[in-house]
Amino acid sequence: MPNSLTPPLPPPPAGARSRPALWRSAGFRAIALLIATPILAKLGLILGWRLADARFIEGWLATGVVRGGLSTLDPNIAYTSHALGHRAALDWLSGHIPWWNPYSGIGMPLAGDMQSAALFPPTLLLALPHGQLYMHISLQITAGVFTWLLMRRLGVAMLGATVAGLLFEFNGTFAWLANAVINPIPFLPMVLLGVEEARARALAGRPGGWGWIAGGLALSLYAGFPEVAYFNGLLIAAWTLARLADLRGHSVAYLARVAAGAVAGLLLAAPILIAFLVYMGDAYLGNHATGVFRQSHLNIQRGLTLFLPYALGEAGESKTPEDVVFWGSVGGYTGLVLVVAAVMAVWRPWLRSLRLTLAGWCLVVTTAIYGQHATVFLLTAIPAVGDAMFYRYFSASISFALAVLAGLACQDLVECGTERRPNRTYWVGWAVGWTCLAAALWLSRMLYMNAPLTPILAKSLIYAVVVMLGIRELGGATFIGNRTRALVLGTVAVAEAVVLFVLPLRYYPKGGQLQTAGIEFLQQNLGLQRFYTLGPIQPNYGAYYGIAGINHNDLPLPATWVNYVHDHLDDNTIESAFDGQDRKVPSGPTAAENLRANLDAYRALGVKYLVAPTGQSPFDWWPPGTAIHRTEVLRLEDGDSASLPLPPDPSMNADREVRSVGVLVATYLGTSTGTLAVRFCAADRCAEGRRDLATAVDNQYLSIPLDAPVPFAGPLTITFRKVGGDVPVGLWTTPAPGRHPQVTLRFDSPAASDGIMDIVELPGARPYFTAEGCQLAPISRDSVAADCSAPATLTRLELFMPGWTATVNGAARPVGREGPLFQTVDLPAGRSEVRFQYQPPHIAWGYAAFLAGLALAAASAPPFGRNRRAPAMP
Repeated sequence: MPNSLTPPLPPPPAGARSRPALWRSAGFRAIALLIATPILAKLGLILGWRLADARFIEGWLATGVVRGGLSTLDPNIAYTSHALGHRAALDWLSGHIPWWNPYSGIGMPLAGDMQSAALFPPTLLLALPHGQLYMHISLQITAGVFTWLLMRRLGVAMLGATVAGLLFEFNGTFAWLANAVINPIPFLPMVLLGVEEARARALAGRPGGWGWIAGGLALSLYAGFPEVAYFNGLLIAAWTLARLADLRGHSVAYLARVAAGAVAGLLLAAPILIAFLVYMGDAYLGNHATGVFRQSHLNIQRGLTLFLPYALGEAGESKTPEDVVFWGSVGGYTGLVLVVAAVMAVWRPWLRSLRLTLAGWCLVVTTAIYGQHATVFLLTAIPAVGDAMFYRYFSASISFALAVLAGLACQDLVECGTERRPNRTYWVGWAVGWTCLAAALWLSRMLYMNAPLTPILAKSLIYAVVVMLGIRELGGATFIGNRTRALVLGTVAVAEAVVLFVLPLRYYPKGGQLQTAGIEFLQQNLGLQRFYTLGPIQPNYGAYYGIAGINHNDLPLPATWVNYVHDHLDDNTIESAFDGQDRKVPSGPTAAENLRANLDAYRALGVKYLVAPTGQSPFDWWPPGTAIHRTEVLRLEDGDSASLPLPPDPSMNADREVRSVGVLVATYLGTSTGTLAVRFCAADRCAEGRRDLATAVDNQYLSIPLDAPVPFAGPLTITFRKVGGDVPVGLWTTPAPGRHPQVTLRFDSPAASDGIMDIVELPGARPYFTAEGCQLAPISRDSVAADCSAPATLTRLELFMPGWTATVNGAARPVGREGPLFQTVDLPAGRSEVRFQYQPPHIAWGYAAFLAGLALAAASAPPFGRNRRAPAMP
């Protein structure tokens, strides 16, 4: 076995030009390959041929976006990772630790919610244009490089180490998920590199060796998804125990070093752990507090997607409710060749205990993910496993174990040297591959037996047969040696991983236009007040742009705020997704209906503006019984017209005047040309208007202002006419027999509008700062100048939580609570300046622990001037 991270270099040939050794080394070329491959895989996104910006994907902020499928399964790539991560990065760059987010809900912890990864160093990239793309590429590269270093530390030759690194940096979790779930993944091999270094130091009788453990563990926790960090930690524990074999009396020294690294890592992560744990005491945790995950798992009928990920449909393709559940729960895939190669490595004698541990991990965890009772019981018996979506978040650790085994399989073949036949384990892997494929096909039969053979299933099956026969021919070929066989097997496994990874990338949109006029209006006019959205500016994107919106989409959340939303604002919203759209009971009240019923409660929160999709103001008039239907289109060519009578609505005030008419249009993917004219008549009063179809958004209401207001009285008639343009426009109609265009009437002009949103002002919003008998001059969200004629109480419309402190003219004052939500501070008579500050309770202990962790981690390094490389051990 090699004894160092890079093998000794051969002497240069006679007459060769002298170059630095680094540039000639195989190790340098391997690292370069591990860096370059993820960049090349996403080159189209880097060059802008496809749009990776999450605002085009899930933000409801762009027009002209066309997507043929899902490029990533979890929309939290936008709501939490992108929007909140960007806010955290901006806070850092402005010189503030991002402890608090004042722009979502009525304020809530930012770092403590974890998913923002607010204290994770790579999050700073999110301050850049396309920063999330660069962050994801950097995570892939880190995962690959540290897997390569780990394999070299184990003594694996260059080929096996490079194959393992490439396989892990293109794993199925990276391919299908892109929110904070993937952030901790690269630090699994980093910690294990530290475990191997600690083991080598213990065997050599040398001090230290736990530095990588400390750094990797701390970064795993700062990465923003504690479930994945914890599950990876369980694999690290299993690996650590497996490496107790053959320590020849050095077990205590080895475990002591690993323990020192774990303690140092926890101390380094103390600030984020304190922020998170303190928040948990006041948080709504959703299903994490109900134990529902213990009874949940993936449908075994979808097991075929583990080996052939797209055989049963593209990622996210949902034709049934069961499909929706599966794609919302799956955490990745393995691939067929990866499994075959990994099985080839299980039974070899070198590193046998480690190989068996990794294989057992894959078997136990995978069967639990698919609901096998014995392994589910075994896995969920581990504390906290059953409180999270273990069937989704264990996937990365399975991919890692398989990548290591596949690298070892290549190493095993290389060790056979010039032999012309592979060993028996090669054929065991091939046979197990066929068995897995046959079993998955049998278990999935109900999903495809009674339906026509789809092209994607046919292609997947052809691929599987071809690749399995190819592996068979590779094993039987006598004209090549095992070194070449290892190279071909590793190349095929990596090629499969890269292709499966790249396939969803084609569903990033090719084009689109961000619509920012409405956002700019809010930035200029909102001040310290808040807005509420019924769709556009999806939750948390207020934090991205620095405008406060009361919507949220996150978990955990402040429990008092969640309860208030249900009791006073919208009793039919999903607790974790107060987004103005999703309904807990689809047949229950809509968000707009609950808004109209609770307007005073919204005003009391300081809501000054309401944001709605263009042409769908919550205060528009809709014909009674109207619901949006997109099943039939009335096509209008140049000169065509369509008319509809409107039924009377006795509940409406006849004194109100109609100022614009909206109609639900289909623009044939944004290509309609010409204008759409409207004539609106009420009794004997008529008015007209027209709108350029170039400004219309496909499948949205097009609002057409009238040239004069018309009283809402008497018989109503609307006539639409297409004028000019060689591309038709469609008007979505109500179902037969009426087939009338779907319309709305507007009585007030919006405060602002763009291609995505209409913004309506809500008069009477409560000011952010109030104090009876005082003149207030707000300086920022966190400070205000007050001039009071007598002692008074200042009320601030920010969520009260432990950790808030205040000063009045530099002197500390306690922060009280008004009702269930808001903050108060007592003011003296006269002039005063009040400042508020939030940091998690007990965070001073976290800073002290961080410094102690730095010292303990530094103690793992050998004394200055000593040889820092310990020999690799089997």
